[in-house]
Amino acid sequence: MARTVLMIRQQINLGFALVLIMALLIIFVVVDLRVKPDLIQQQQQQLAVNQDQLISLISAKLGQTELLASTIALAASQLPKDEALFKALFPPIINNRGDSVIAGGGIWPEPGAFTEEAQRRSFFWARSAGNMRYLDDYNDPDGVGYHTQQWYQVGRNAPIDRCSWSKAYTDPFTDIPMVTCTLPMQENGSFSGVATVDMRLDGIKEILARYGSEQGGYAFALDSTGQMLSFPLSEAQLEHSAGSLMTARELGQQLPWLSETLDRAADLQSPTVVALRNDGILGEAAYVNLVKHPQTGWRIGLVVPQSRMTASAESMGLFLMLAIGALLVIVGIVAAIISRNLLGLIQQTTQQIRELTHGETAQALDTGTMNEIGELRQAVNAYGDKLKSLLTHLENVKDELVQSEKLASLGSLVSGIAHELNTPIGNAMMSSTAIADAKRHFSRQLSHQVTRNDLNNFIEDVGEGAEIIERNMARAAELIGAFKQLAVDQESANRREFDLYSLVKEVNLSMRPTLQRTPYRLDVDVPEGLHFDSYPGALSQVLINLINNAVVHAFSERSQGCIQITARVRPNNWVSLSVSDDGCGIPLELQKHIFDPFYTTKLGQGGSGLGLHITFNLITGVLGGRIDVDSVEGRGSRFTVTLPKSAPRIVESG
Repeated sequence: MARTVLMIRQQINLGFALVLIMALLIIFVVVDLRVKPDLIQQQQQQLAVNQDQLISLISAKLGQTELLASTIALAASQLPKDEALFKALFPPIINNRGDSVIAGGGIWPEPGAFTEEAQRRSFFWARSAGNMRYLDDYNDPDGVGYHTQQWYQVGRNAPIDRCSWSKAYTDPFTDIPMVTCTLPMQENGSFSGVATVDMRLDGIKEILARYGSEQGGYAFALDSTGQMLSFPLSEAQLEHSAGSLMTARELGQQLPWLSETLDRAADLQSPTVVALRNDGILGEAAYVNLVKHPQTGWRIGLVVPQSRMTASAESMGLFLMLAIGALLVIVGIVAAIISRNLLGLIQQTTQQIRELTHGETAQALDTGTMNEIGELRQAVNAYGDKLKSLLTHLENVKDELVQSEKLASLGSLVSGIAHELNTPIGNAMMSSTAIADAKRHFSRQLSHQVTRNDLNNFIEDVGEGAEIIERNMARAAELIGAFKQLAVDQESANRREFDLYSLVKEVNLSMRPTLQRTPYRLDVDVPEGLHFDSYPGALSQVLINLINNAVVHAFSERSQGCIQITARVRPNNWVSLSVSDDGCGIPLELQKHIFDPFYTTKLGQGGSGLGLHITFNLITGVLGGRIDVDSVEGRGSRFTVTLPKSAPRIVESG
C-alpha cells in the first residue's frame, strides 16, 4: 500500500491547526487549574467582606435596641421612684415612635429598690394593636418572681454599656419569635435592677432575606443555643405549634443536604467556608460562608451559588481563548504568506533538478539570484558534478569485478556489491531523491519559524553530503581491491560424494601454515563414516572462512587460544558441524549484524566485512543448510552449521 506523504504546505496548515488547538487547550487548563481557583478565592474573600457588611447591618439593627434599652435603664435609675410618673413617661419611650420591631420593654428593680416594702414592683409594657399595653402579671405575689429569671440574673454582672441578649423564644402572649436585650441599672454604684427591651426577629429576618437575595442566594441564622432564628420560609416553618423554635438539628433532619453545614454552624468558633455539592434551594452547587456575631453569639450563614463565584473565571477563560486564538490566526496568515513564497522557490528548484536528472536537459541548474536558494542550486550543481565523476569510476570498477568473478556465489556477492555501490551513485544521479531528503528535514524546520540560519544549515548539509560521498568512494576503492584478491576453489561448483572426516582433515592441512604463524591451535572432533552428496568446495570455503574469522576476531592480541571443529549426527540425515573458540565472544548488540555484507569491527585493520556474508550465502544457498551463532561476551563463540547429507541440486542458468 502506498504511503501518503504530506506536502510541506499541508504540514504547515496541519501544524498551525495543532498549535491553535494546543494553545486553546493550554489556556483552558491554565484557567481551570490556576486562574479559576484564584478568582474563586478572591470571590470567597469578597464573600467574607459581604458577611462583614451583613454583620454590620445586624449590629446596627441591634444597636437601635441597645440604645433604647440604655435610655430606659438610665432614665429609670435617675427619675424619682414614682409609679404614676413611670407609667406616664416610659410607654412612649418604649414605643419608639411606633417601631413595630420593638415588641415590648420593662423596668425591673431589685426587691425593695423601688418601694422598700414591695418585693416586686416592676413596669412592663407589651405592644398590642400598635400601642404599648401595661402588664402587671410579673408583680403577682404568688408568682416565682421576675428576679429569679435567667434574663434578670444575667444582668447582675453584665456591663452597663452593652446588652446581654437572651436566646430566641416565642412570646407566650403574642406567639411572635423574639429576643430580649437586658441592661443593668445602677444607683450609687450598686446594682439596682435591669431594663429590658423585647425585639421581634422580623427585622433580622428581613435583613437576612434582603441581603441573601442581593448576593444571588439566601441567608440563615441560629442563636447560640442552636435555635433557628431565620431561614427561607418556603423551605421550613421555624415555629413549633407548642410555641418553641425549631433547632438546627431538627432542620437538618428535614433538609439532609444541609445537615452537615448546620452542625458546623452550631459548633462554629471562627469564620469558615463550606462547599455544598447540591443546594436544595438553589438547585446547584454552592458555597456557605459561616460567621459568628460577636455580640449575640448568633451564627450567620450566607449561601451563594457556585456559578456566581465562577462566572468571572469562565468569562476570563473565554476572553483569553478568543484573544489568543485571534492572534494565532493573524500570525498563521502572515506565516502562510511567507512560507508560500519560499515554497514556490523550492518547488521551482525541484522541477529544475528533476529535468536535469531525467535527462530532459543537460544544463546545470539555473542559480538565478544569489540568495539562499541561489546558493542551494549552486551547491547542488557542484554536488552533481562530483557524483557524476564518481559514478563513472565506480561503473568501471564494477565491470572489472564482474569480469574477474569465478564463482556462482561470488556472482551473487558482486550483485550485492553493485547494489551497495550503486546506492549512493543512484542517489547522486537522482538528485531529486537527495533534495527530497533535504526537503523532509526542511519540512520539520518549517513547523516552526524559519530563519536565515536554518537555510544556511540546509545548504551546508548538502555540501557535507558531497564530502561523505567522496569518503565512501575511497572506501569503495579499498573494498574493490579486497575483492580482487578473493580466490575461490573452482571445484566448489562440482557436486560429488565425499567423507566429511576426510574433507575436514584436508581443511586442517590447508590451514596449518596459517595457524603455525599464530599461538593458536585447531582441534578436530569429527567421526569417520559421515558420507555427503554435496559440494565439497563450498563446504571447504565455509570452514576456512569460519576458522579465519576466529583467528582475526576471536583472540584479539591474546597469547593463546583454541579453535575446535566438531561434527554430530542429527535425525533425518542431517549433520551439525560446529566451529567454536574460547575467545572474546561477540557482544549481543552486534550478533544480529555479523552476516550483513561489509559489516566488520576491523575496519582499516584487514577486515572486509564479507567473510561471514559469503559463508552465510554458501550455507543457505549452495549447501541447503542453516547457520546459528551462540556467543557470550568474554566466553567465546560457537558457529553451528546444520547441513543435509544430500544437498539440493543447483539449477544451471542459461
